Amino acid sequence: MIQALLVGLWVTWAIIDEQTLQLQTTRPIITGTVVGLIMGDVTMGLMVGATVELMFLAVVFVGTAVPPDPTLSAAIATALAIATGSGIEVAIATAIPVALIGQAVTTLQFSVVNVFFLHRGDKAAAAGSSKGLMFYSVLPLAVNVLFYGVPAFLAVYYGPQFVLPLIEAIPEQVIRGLAVGGGMIGAVGFALLLKSIKATHLWPYFLVGMIAMVYLNLNLIGIGLVAVTAAALHMILSKGKSTKGSQQEEEAS
Repeated sequence: MIQALLVGLWVTWAIIDEQTLQLQTTRPIITGTVVGLIMGDVTMGLMVGATVELMFLAVVFVGTAVPPDPTLSAAIATALAIATGSGIEVAIATAIPVALIGQAVTTLQFSVVNVFFLHRGDKAAAAGSSKGLMFYSVLPLAVNVLFYGVPAFLAVYYGPQFVLPLIEAIPEQVIRGLAVGGGMIGAVGFALLLKSIKATHLWPYFLVGMIAMVYLNLNLIGIGLVAVTAAALHMILSKGKSTKGSQQEEEAS
């Protein structure tokens, strides 16, 4: 009960954070780690969160298009992986359909529920009611408890008995296809990310990460340490180059 309640509260907070402060707690790698901590297996939580993060790495809002929901997906996939001990493959296969369900819920929230409250907020603003405007601004955030917190709570509380029948109804070939597709989505996410980075001189750092993962067999923590080291070296070298260039300009002048 306590674990399910904490997971539901975290998912609710993460969605509220995404819609307000944007502290990035909604990201799968954060949600997966926190859910893993709540469920008593931080390692599995980090692994599932990082895997789901790769799947949604370059997924963003474009116009009115609502992307699949990564937060609910990471939370339920992590909880299911820990509860069943099924590992990453089933977690990925679970994450994709849950993300699509979250996408439908988000679309309903943005296009119907939030619009309803928005019109009432406009009327409160026109009437000069600051309390009414505040009320209709906060109430949509509270609705996240129903849309996201309750499903996460039920999934963790009832565990595999609640989620697995939905997954077992999916043919095994489809589950394998979703797992393979999840890995491909991660590759596509990296490709889109590279495409968005105009500074091509930074691309070799991605190659360093790939070499460390494939040929040195480093885990995600090791890759993260390599990334931090590379970023620190880049900052030091860039600063030194900039300082040297300034000195040459001063001497020339």
